[in-house]
Amino acid sequence: MDKGYERERFRTVSIKISVLTKFKGFSKRQGKSHSMTLLAMMEFFEDNGISPDERMHETIASLKFLIKRRFNAMVAIMRSIEKEQTLPTVSMIQALFEQELESDNEEWDGDFDFIEQQLTETEQPTEPELLDTEITIPKIRYDWLQEQMDELKKDFIYVLDQVSTVGNRFGKDHLKLDLPLGAIEKYRRKLKNL
Repeated sequence: MDKGYERERFRTVSIKISVLTKFKGFSKRQGKSHSMTLLAMMEFFEDNGISPDERMHETIASLKFLIKRRFNAMVAIMRSIEKEQTLPTVSMIQALFEQELESDNEEWDGDFDFIEQQLTETEQPTEPELLDTEITIPKIRYDWLQEQMDELKKDFIYVLDQVSTVGNRFGKDHLKLDLPLGAIEKYRRKLKNL
């Protein structure tokens, strides 16, 4: 008996003889009763969102082989990129560093600390030299400085909006700043941290 369906009654369905013969053979190969085989087929189509009218034109095994072949092609492309682009670029950069070190008569141990040392050991130009030379900074640093400048402008505009003029009958007029104490401390800390 079919598990879970023992108490249900049977109903008949009219099926063509050739289709019935084919279905019985399929059901026997599955090792299930006709009802359970038909139920498994319907659940397969519903679960996978496939219509029995659609043709996949390929078997699962051929699709698996095709995916494996595509995956192998992708691995070959990645290895090719590594061999033809990444490794030559790394070797060129290493050659440039070695050439730089040879000119400085130093040995390179594969560490990049010497770049920071060179940057900190360079002499700072005096004021007249600074005006004559053009200073370049990295784009990341420039973007960060630009953001800081925009924030300072916004804060300064906010503070100026909180300033009002107070008239005095007996002396000069004075300015009144209408900000909470916490805001003033926040702006002080922000300016110190720049």
